[in-house]
Amino acid sequence: MAELEGKTAIVTAAGGGIAGAIARRYAAEGAAVMCVDINAETIAKTVADIESAGGRAAPSTCDVSKEDQVQALMAATVAAFGRIDIVVNAAAFSEPTHTVVTMPLEVWQQVLDVNITGMFLMSKYAIPEMQNAGGGCFVNISSTFGSIAWPGRPAYMATKAAVKQLTRSVALDFAGDNIRANSISPGAIETNRLLARTPSMEIVREKMVPLHPIGRLGQPTDIANAALFLVSDQSSFMTGADMFVDGGFTMI
Repeated sequence: MAELEGKTAIVTAAGGGIAGAIARRYAAEGAAVMCVDINAETIAKTVADIESAGGRAAPSTCDVSKEDQVQALMAATVAAFGRIDIVVNAAAFSEPTHTVVTMPLEVWQQVLDVNITGMFLMSKYAIPEMQNAGGGCFVNISSTFGSIAWPGRPAYMATKAAVKQLTRSVALDFAGDNIRANSISPGAIETNRLLARTPSMEIVREKMVPLHPIGRLGQPTDIANAALFLVSDQSSFMTGADMFVDGGFTMI
């Protein structure tokens, strides 16, 4: 039997590399997946891939930092699939390189709005639906940059550290409702996000592979595998944990 048969998952940023891989993996394991992004074109591709493989999915364009849009997303998911069992919070805004001196306030605020306020809103409005379903799981995507420092990334680092604490708060407050919450801290994963500051993936590999003792960069499927584990019965005794899937990046 598929690991997630009968479950419904919401995956934010599902048009992207990591969250798209998670959405596809969940669907392959039997879940109905609401694929969420601000980009309608990219989520249409994810949904099409899932459906062509025989899975169930629907698209939803949503800015997770907007309360009314998050509320509408929850209602649309229940209308489409009847319940909410899993939420993957992967939506994140990656700011241009700045220090705290050079960063405009509006950029700082945008990173906080998407990366942490969006996760708060998704949790706030998904939890009652999980309670109605008898329980559920959150997988929140943090980052190794939530544990180590990197030049020019103050807002991103601050929010990714906050993700871990928000995850623990949800895990503690709702354990009695059979709701688990865990986070994942990926290392460098080969997606288009790595090209925001570097002109080619070849240069990214030259710079970053030596920082990963395992000898390669991560693939989106590496994170999808971890995300499947965290919502499966195999991790039923895990909550409030952060899982490093980073090829050893944080060891050096």
